[in-house]
Amino acid sequence: MVLRSVIRDEKGPILCAAALLTCWSVGEALVPAVIGATVDEAIGRSDLSSLILWLVALAACFSLLSFGFMWGSRVGVYAMNRQKHLLRGRVTATALQPDRPGTGRRLPGEITALSAADSDNASNVIMQIAMGGSALLGLAVSVGYLMWADLWVGCAVILVSPLSLLALRWLRPRLSSTTHGQQQGIAAAGASAADILRGVEVLRGIGGEPAAAGWYTGRSRAAATAGIASAGASGRVGAAHILITGLVLVSAAILSAFRVMDGSMTVGAMVGVLGVTSFLATPLSTIVGVVETYTASAASAARIAQFVDGRSALGVRRHATDLARADATLTILPENCDPLDCAAGRLTVIVCADPDIRRRVQGAVGRGRLLLDGVQADSMDPELLPTVLRVSPHEAHLFKGTVRRNITGSDGGFVPQAVLRASGVDELVDLFDEGLDHEVDGGGRNLSGGQCQRIALARALAGGPLTRVLTDPTTAVDSVTEARIATGLRALRTVGDQGTTVIISTSPNLLAAADEVIFVRDETTATVGTHHDLSSDSSYSEVVSR
Repeated sequence: MVLRSVIRDEKGPILCAAALLTCWSVGEALVPAVIGATVDEAIGRSDLSSLILWLVALAACFSLLSFGFMWGSRVGVYAMNRQKHLLRGRVTATALQPDRPGTGRRLPGEITALSAADSDNASNVIMQIAMGGSALLGLAVSVGYLMWADLWVGCAVILVSPLSLLALRWLRPRLSSTTHGQQQGIAAAGASAADILRGVEVLRGIGGEPAAAGWYTGRSRAAATAGIASAGASGRVGAAHILITGLVLVSAAILSAFRVMDGSMTVGAMVGVLGVTSFLATPLSTIVGVVETYTASAASAARIAQFVDGRSALGVRRHATDLARADATLTILPENCDPLDCAAGRLTVIVCADPDIRRRVQGAVGRGRLLLDGVQADSMDPELLPTVLRVSPHEAHLFKGTVRRNITGSDGGFVPQAVLRASGVDELVDLFDEGLDHEVDGGGRNLSGGQCQRIALARALAGGPLTRVLTDPTTAVDSVTEARIATGLRALRTVGDQGTTVIISTSPNLLAAADEVIFVRDETTATVGTHHDLSSDSSYSEVVSR
């Protein structure tokens, strides 16, 4: 179990942090008690030597609590951050293992949440245990002092303080009931800004900047209103906290004053009781908060455990090089559809009449539901599979580095001129003084969508003979460039053995360059032919002309 391993691995730092933080909580509880004793033993008796001794004791309490909090927090946070790093590493390593069942079916946002929020929540258990242990001892010291100072006042404070905490917890969701919706509005504004930034080049091209600016302005104003309302909700919660705490202190002061007047308490004891009463809410709220946040930590740890502890259900891996060729017959296995057989060593384009079937075909490719010469792709050794199969999704990601590195994986990699021509990158590098060594920002932020797509296509075509599956590789380029790419793809296959190439697209240029076209009419019917032959089919013509 992830949570158990986190606690076990950091057992020493947790105990050390708990001991140091106990010095802080006990010191906080002792400060008002020492002040009260100073009033009774030194100030009340006008004893200078006693005053000096009690002031030294007070300074020792402050030193104890300052030292304990500083070093306890440092030890606990260091251990917590170490576990965050280790958990993120485990999640990332699991996500990069294609043989893990279920990994490919998770959205990128899910894996990001596991490596970020869930890793943070799970590792927070370290500070929760340390703070909880220190709060218990601080609470014990506070209760002990209250009972020693005056039994009746102590019992009253011990009874009222938890009730006030419960009242505050009952009020909090009612005073801030709209906060969740407000936070959604703020998040929506952030998402809108991200969407606009991703499509800024397209917006400029179609003159959509004013409309986008108006759209974002509306979202931003809504977020501003939500932020103000959220601050108001926080203010109401804070005011309620101050009011309830003040009522508890006033009640304790009134009761203590009566006890002082009838001689049952000293003035110093009253000062100490009021100080300890004001501190009592801290360990109480800490203990309650630890119980609640521990639940969140356990849930996050369970999600991480479910992800990283999955075992491959595919049995013994087979060597890809022993089972498949670069010009393998490729079979796609869409969900609830008949298999689609793509001829070996040919350029095949798949056209789907139904968008839902197209999504199933793309999903099958993305999840590895493929046969290479009759062998399941996901049964092959994941380290060797890339040597015979390359799948390029529609939204291929570019990494920070040079154009060459994004294509070949290294700054010294060789890119054949035929690949550059077939992908249209030859025209692109002519625009840069550095050519293939031009620097690309992460995600291709300093390039247009068409430029990013051409580099991604070059990456898919590089690497020699392979079985390749591409999805809409030319949707972001203009028609002239697309026609040139289609011609280049055809020419590339005459230069050398490019293996089996399958493209999911409705581009007329790519369809015209294909050796064969598979037109998927429905779940059970598919027609195979050339683009020229299928053009006489009205259903086919309607799909490719959309």
